[in-house]
Amino acid sequence: MSYRDGKAVPGVSPRLALMALALCPGLLTHQAWAEPPSTAAAFDQQTLRQRGIDPELAGLLMQAPRFTEGRHALSLTVNGQRRGRVDVSFDQQGTLCFDPLLLDAGQLVTPSSGPVEESSCYDFLQDYPQTVIEPDPASLSLALVVPTQALRPVTQDISGYHTGGFAALLNYDVTGLYNRYGDDSNRFGSANTEVGFNAGDWIVRSRQVQTWQDSVSSTTHLDAYTQRTFASHQAVLQAGQINLYNPVLAGAQINGMQVLTEQALQNQNQGATIDGIANGPAQVEVRQNGTLIHSTVVPAGPFTLSNVPRLNGRSDVEVTVKEATGEERRFTVPAAMLGLGLPAPGFSVAAGRVRNIGDGEGVEPWVVSAGYSAAPHPQVSLGSGVLAAEDYRSAGVSLGLLPWQDSQVQFSVVASEATRRTRERGVQTDLAWSQKLSDRWSVTAANSWRTPGYRDLTESTYTTDTREQQRSRYRDQQSATTSWSHPWLGAFSAGVSRSSSFQGDSSSRALASWGTQVAGMSVSATAEWHMSGRRYNDDRVYLTLSVPLGENRRGRAWIRNAGGEHHTGLGLNEQINDQLAYRVGVERDSRDREVESSLGVSALPYYSQMDFNYTRSDAERSSYQGGARGAVVLHSDGVTFSPYPVRDTFAVLSIGDMAGIKVNTPSGPVWTDWQGQAVASQLSAYGRSPLEVQTRSLPRNADINNGLAVVTAGRGAVDRVEFGVALTRRALLTLDRPVPRGSTVTTEDGEFITLVQENNQVFLPDVLDTRTLWIKAPDQRRCHLRFELPAKADPHVYYETAPARCQTP
Repeated sequence: MSYRDGKAVPGVSPRLALMALALCPGLLTHQAWAEPPSTAAAFDQQTLRQRGIDPELAGLLMQAPRFTEGRHALSLTVNGQRRGRVDVSFDQQGTLCFDPLLLDAGQLVTPSSGPVEESSCYDFLQDYPQTVIEPDPASLSLALVVPTQALRPVTQDISGYHTGGFAALLNYDVTGLYNRYGDDSNRFGSANTEVGFNAGDWIVRSRQVQTWQDSVSSTTHLDAYTQRTFASHQAVLQAGQINLYNPVLAGAQINGMQVLTEQALQNQNQGATIDGIANGPAQVEVRQNGTLIHSTVVPAGPFTLSNVPRLNGRSDVEVTVKEATGEERRFTVPAAMLGLGLPAPGFSVAAGRVRNIGDGEGVEPWVVSAGYSAAPHPQVSLGSGVLAAEDYRSAGVSLGLLPWQDSQVQFSVVASEATRRTRERGVQTDLAWSQKLSDRWSVTAANSWRTPGYRDLTESTYTTDTREQQRSRYRDQQSATTSWSHPWLGAFSAGVSRSSSFQGDSSSRALASWGTQVAGMSVSATAEWHMSGRRYNDDRVYLTLSVPLGENRRGRAWIRNAGGEHHTGLGLNEQINDQLAYRVGVERDSRDREVESSLGVSALPYYSQMDFNYTRSDAERSSYQGGARGAVVLHSDGVTFSPYPVRDTFAVLSIGDMAGIKVNTPSGPVWTDWQGQAVASQLSAYGRSPLEVQTRSLPRNADINNGLAVVTAGRGAVDRVEFGVALTRRALLTLDRPVPRGSTVTTEDGEFITLVQENNQVFLPDVLDTRTLWIKAPDQRRCHLRFELPAKADPHVYYETAPARCQTP
């Protein structure tokens, strides 16, 4: 029997048959025990016939597993190291061909002797007879173990990465919020969009944020740039409206160009993670240096904004939470708490003109910047940077250390001089430390301090100080976080940040969370404190209990406290399938005794992510919130939609013309559209990205050559991945006369197809193969297998059934 989707289907595995032969006592002759059997003569043929086994079949099954003659796309492994997928050739006897393609893919030395006559195969085993070849037809893989002298010297090789391709794209994240209070109402909407294209490894992008508040609309253009990686030089070129990168100094938005190492790009514009709590459906705006960089709408409860793009990694981030009731709260997240990170080894040089995208008026001076970072020791990282503009200069150094196990220290000093209005000189120092104390405990602490005269480039370009600048001009900042985990007590984390200005004002914010699971139940708690001077303001606590009510359904209960008001609620969540989930809940206010009901739906209708939330209270107050996220890709074969935003390196995949086929990608599951196409929205540049077809989603009459593809692409490439599929037709035939079980079914030239099973049944894996089939029983004449099937196959069954005849010529 063979198996598909966990169900047994008729058929015989040659390996299982071979094991059965080996386990049967008395089948092998005495000579067979002494010498390796090479033919059926090694078996006791009389015993085989008595048990209904053709001796010729026994000889066939004694051979090791091998590939059929021709080329096969296999996963190659050399001395335990994966070398990707390679087209490998075998001859009629299953002998491997060491052709130039295989030698290059396996990074093997070319044998001294030339190719064998009339072929491109080298006699690799003659030069390296210790080589071990392990073909595995079951997993479509080939493993080679070769002597070390047969391996080519290790050199940087980028030729194996896919490059090129063209596609245009639109990434969108659209949200809307409508609140109604009796006869009053207000509307809010936001759209974070990114448009661009990839062409010949060039990346062109433009990002903007559009917001609507009732009848007022505003647009913030963040940047527009072109970028290309020159892999042979490990360098990246950016030009246009870019964010200046320097491994030590705070960047700025410039119109110009910069060149930096490919490794340095990994640290540029690190996505920030921001946590907070909303009382109800709320609008959240994130600003840096007074510029709106992200806007969205969140439901009630704790929220986490992930991968928020920052203008630079050295400036604080201000978060504004606008509640549906009109209440507005602000808090600042220090740059150190968002993570400074060690600079990657490499260099960066940039030149251009400062671009003012904030609210304040300012000049736009020319600026040049250069930075360099290196790792002179595995436990030491050094960085340096200089920046010069009209009426402004700055320089800095950084030191990163790994002083002992599971510990990291980073220290930086930056000096600046601004001479535009008055000569102002200052220094800023940053110190950060993280330590993993044990398998359960870890701590992180950071401190930043500056003198009154310190200015970064962005601050020095404004003619007047804006409100946001005055807030960000701090004297010192401190932050600390700790985390603890226990197998059954759960995980706990807490963080606090404090900032003091030169005017003597200070503010602090603390956030703590805890969660665990007990007998399938989940318990979590989140608390947030905002402190201004000595007065505590707007403390919040959120406690949630989740209980399983089925495989994909959970009941929830929660208690939250905000500003002294207590709320209790009950709810139900269910993940119906990969594409649909819903949530319902009711909440009661202990002070006003109001009851608020809510309904939410999250959908992944193949080509987009959508959310909808509705809330209504007894006080004639209602709220509607909806959002959609995804991407649209225009390529040479048409237009394809993606439920995930498309990054700088991606792939368009196709599975014939079959719609609705599920494929797992690094970003999440995707489904093919009406053209049989889908988008793998994010690939690891100069890495390995697996794409796997879920065979259960294929039609029952379809076979796929290989459902797993590992893509290796260079940055900016648009790869094309085609999964070979073919429609097949399987049949379970019932013969019209008795035929011994175990009789072989072969083609005219003797190629083995299958065996006759009990009850005179024959399972044919592919009846589209129209070659003549014959049945051969031990000591009997062979007969011709004849049958007829309907002209049109049934795609909903794995195999069809039909009668058959066995005609003796």
